[in-house]
Amino acid sequence: MTGPISLPAGSDRPFVLIVSHQLTGHIAPMTRITAALHARGWETFYLGPTAHQHRIEAAGAVFIPLRDDADLNDKAYYENPPQQNYASLSWPERVLIDLQKQCLEPLPAQWSCFKDALLSIQARDPTRGVILLAEAFFYGALPLFYGAKSPDGVPIQSILGSVCVSVTVPAIRSVDLPPAGYPFPFDPSPEGRARNAKLWERSWERKARHLTTLLNAKMREAGATRDVNEIFLSGANYTCHETILQLGVPSLEYPRSDWPPGFKFAGLVQGPPKSASQTNSAPAEPQIPWWPDLVSNSAIDNRPTNNPDKKPRKKVIVVAQGTVEINPHDLIIPTIRAFASRDDVYVVAILGWKNASLSGYDVEIPPNTRIADYLSYDAALAHADVWVHNAGFGAVNHGIANGVPMVVAGEGMDKTENARRVAWSGIGVDLGCAQPSAEQVREGIERVLQDEQFTKRVRELQEESKKIDCFSMVHNELLRIAKTRPGIKQSPVSNGV
Repeated sequence: MTGPISLPAGSDRPFVLIVSHQLTGHIAPMTRITAALHARGWETFYLGPTAHQHRIEAAGAVFIPLRDDADLNDKAYYENPPQQNYASLSWPERVLIDLQKQCLEPLPAQWSCFKDALLSIQARDPTRGVILLAEAFFYGALPLFYGAKSPDGVPIQSILGSVCVSVTVPAIRSVDLPPAGYPFPFDPSPEGRARNAKLWERSWERKARHLTTLLNAKMREAGATRDVNEIFLSGANYTCHETILQLGVPSLEYPRSDWPPGFKFAGLVQGPPKSASQTNSAPAEPQIPWWPDLVSNSAIDNRPTNNPDKKPRKKVIVVAQGTVEINPHDLIIPTIRAFASRDDVYVVAILGWKNASLSGYDVEIPPNTRIADYLSYDAALAHADVWVHNAGFGAVNHGIANGVPMVVAGEGMDKTENARRVAWSGIGVDLGCAQPSAEQVREGIERVLQDEQFTKRVRELQEESKKIDCFSMVHNELLRIAKTRPGIKQSPVSNGV
């Protein structure tokens, strides 16, 4: 095994250009990586939406703004969706709209901004070169791999290489899996593979045909000279890169037989630091009036059993809906109502946006419930017994990082796939819907509280995560590219899909 690669920090290293999809759930893990790279001496530049400028700059990167329709504000997008009947559509229909509006239609504008970012970085020091660190669902860099010319003044050889970071379940086609979102269990048998092939070629190809066509049209508009020779969401946005770093742990993911070259599990960015070298330090104590209630409740476990003042510790249920599905009637309010009469439980509800509140919603806040507009998941989960959420990939990994079993209820984007993996891996209960009743939530939580196997299993995955230092993996991959300079992979010429 070769020893670690090292390069002096600062001006002797290449610049790092970071790009990502504009949604909060994609930017949050990428800014944690950005902060870790900044702490290790890398000069980072982040091409991102103006709504997240403060978060990006706080991570130590030079912020470069996206423009025009590439500058997506995800909160505004979901508050004012792109078509009037959006909320009434089924989740598969909404996903197709989101992929079109968020990923493909802005691609030419993203590409224009990407080229300008390269020019800006090159002007700082044309001798150092640039490494591209790309989250998988930023399509605006894809033309570079399909024949589009780098901007004048930026020789293609000055882009030393590229690394993909996957912050969702890997949307890469496999013989062992149906297309994402199809309600079939993992089945790598010959019969299962035959079924998967039919679903890809006969069903998903038809449903995604307009997106496959749109991707190629937008790529050509951006200057690409070749089509992407595959059905949409087969993985070209991953496999174009030198290396694919998949956030998460292997035991959460189906053991497919055909991972692409360069694919590596990279562990978690969530949770408390695993070593002194990591920069995502333990969360500070939140400045919330009721926070001492949670801390003192957790401290009960540390009191001697013969202490006459020792009261039973209350179970703590933390519930959140992330930053996309923000109607609290989906999951937060059913969870509050499910345990409203229980004095042996705390329900901690995290609303997900600054200054959010439940005023205006028909819900009475019971004495056992604590509300936060915005709160670090890691801070709350340090005190939790159950983690209730709508199956965002980041939320799942927060649960693993903190060793807290979960109850999930989510649809849309990758949430259905995440929820299935929660159940398959044994770390929690999938309620199988996005808007469960209070009774469904209560039954799921009681099941997790009563069956110790869920806690045992999630802590096994937590231990697995502790053995993978995500930030060091990214750092070392950048060092390898800085040394070997593999350049930008060019896709082969093809005759189309």
